[in-house]
Amino acid sequence: MKIELGNTTLRVTESNKVSFSQAKNVSLECVHGDIWLTFNDLQGDFLLTKGERLIIPSNGIALIQGLPAATVKFSNPQMAPSHLARLLNSIRNHFLIAVSP
Repeated sequence: MKIELGNTTLRVTESNKVSFSQAKNVSLECVHGDIWLTFNDLQGDFLLTKGERLIIPSNGIALIQGLPAATVKFSNPQMAPSHLARLLNSIRNHFLIAVSP
Protein backbone atom coordinates (compact mmCIF):
# COMPACT_ATOMS: atom_id res chain seq x y z
CA MET A 1 0.00 0.00 0.00
CA LYS A 2 1.31 3.45 -0.86
CA ILE A 3 0.68 6.04 1.87
CA GLU A 4 1.25 9.79 1.71
CA LEU A 5 3.22 10.18 4.93
CA GLY A 6 2.75 13.93 5.28
CA ASN A 7 -0.21 14.80 7.52
CA THR A 8 -1.64 11.27 7.77
CA THR A 9 -3.14 9.53 10.81
CA LEU A 10 -3.21 5.72 11.03
CA ARG A 11 -4.39 3.14 13.54
CA VAL A 12 -2.00 0.24 14.06
CA THR A 13 -2.38 -2.92 16.11
CA GLU A 14 -0.35 -6.03 16.86
CA SER A 15 -2.04 -7.78 13.93
CA ASN A 16 -2.37 -4.70 11.67
CA LYS A 17 1.22 -3.58 11.17
CA VAL A 18 2.25 -0.89 8.70
CA SER A 19 5.42 -0.84 6.65
CA PHE A 20 6.85 2.21 4.88
CA SER A 21 10.09 3.61 3.49
CA GLN A 22 11.57 6.82 2.09
CA ALA A 23 10.34 8.79 5.12
CA LYS A 24 13.53 10.36 6.48
CA ASN A 25 12.81 13.62 8.37
CA VAL A 26 9.06 12.98 8.51
CA SER A 27 7.67 13.53 12.01
CA LEU A 28 5.93 10.56 13.62
CA GLU A 29 3.81 11.17 16.74
CA CYS A 30 2.14 8.57 18.93
CA VAL A 31 -1.31 10.11 19.44
CA HIS A 32 -2.81 7.23 21.44
CA GLY A 33 -1.44 4.02 22.93
CA ASP A 34 2.09 2.65 22.51
CA ILE A 35 3.98 1.83 19.31
CA TRP A 36 6.99 -0.25 18.37
CA LEU A 37 9.03 0.92 15.36
CA THR A 38 12.00 -0.76 13.70
CA PHE A 39 14.07 -0.09 10.56
CA ASN A 40 15.90 -2.59 8.37
CA ASP A 41 19.01 -0.40 8.22
CA LEU A 42 19.30 0.72 11.88
CA GLN A 43 20.30 -1.24 14.95
CA GLY A 44 17.81 -1.16 17.80
CA ASP A 45 14.14 -0.35 17.91
CA PHE A 46 12.02 2.59 19.03
CA LEU A 47 9.20 2.46 21.56
CA LEU A 48 6.93 5.51 21.70
CA THR A 49 4.05 6.20 24.03
CA LYS A 50 1.19 8.70 23.82
CA GLY A 51 2.50 12.22 23.20
CA GLU A 52 6.01 11.20 22.16
CA ARG A 53 7.36 12.22 18.77
CA LEU A 54 10.23 11.05 16.59
CA ILE A 55 11.79 12.58 13.48
CA ILE A 56 12.29 9.49 11.33
CA PRO A 57 16.07 9.01 11.02
CA SER A 58 16.17 6.69 8.00
CA ASN A 59 14.92 6.15 4.46
CA GLY A 60 15.06 2.39 5.07
CA ILE A 61 12.12 0.03 5.33
CA ALA A 62 10.25 0.60 8.60
CA LEU A 63 7.75 -1.59 10.40
CA ILE A 64 5.39 -0.09 12.97
CA GLN A 65 2.85 -1.83 15.18
CA GLY A 66 0.62 -0.94 18.10
CA LEU A 67 1.19 -2.45 21.53
CA PRO A 68 -1.59 -3.66 21.50
CA ALA A 69 -3.22 -0.78 19.57
CA ALA A 70 -2.23 2.81 18.83
CA THR A 71 -2.88 5.82 16.64
CA VAL A 72 0.07 7.46 14.91
CA LYS A 73 0.29 10.72 13.03
CA PHE A 74 2.82 11.43 10.28
CA SER A 75 3.54 15.03 9.37
CA ASN A 76 6.14 16.94 7.44
CA PRO A 77 8.25 18.87 9.95
CA GLN A 78 8.50 22.63 9.69
CA MET A 79 11.68 23.62 7.94
CA ALA A 80 14.02 25.55 10.18
CA PRO A 81 15.03 28.95 8.86
CA SER A 82 18.30 28.82 6.98
CA HIS A 83 21.34 30.67 8.24
CA LEU A 84 20.97 33.14 5.37
CA ALA A 85 17.31 33.80 6.20
CA ARG A 86 18.19 34.44 9.87
CA LEU A 87 21.04 36.77 8.85
CA LEU A 88 18.82 38.73 6.45
CA ASN A 89 16.11 39.01 9.10
CA SER A 90 18.67 40.28 11.62
CA ILE A 91 19.98 42.88 9.15
CA ARG A 92 16.44 43.99 8.33
CA ASN A 93 15.56 44.34 12.02
CA HIS A 94 18.76 46.29 12.71
CA PHE A 95 18.15 48.57 9.75
CA LEU A 96 14.58 49.29 10.84
CA ILE A 97 15.78 50.15 14.37
CA ALA A 98 18.62 52.32 13.05
CA VAL A 99 16.43 54.50 10.83
CA SER A 100 13.34 54.65 13.02
CA PRO A 101 12.77 58.05 14.73
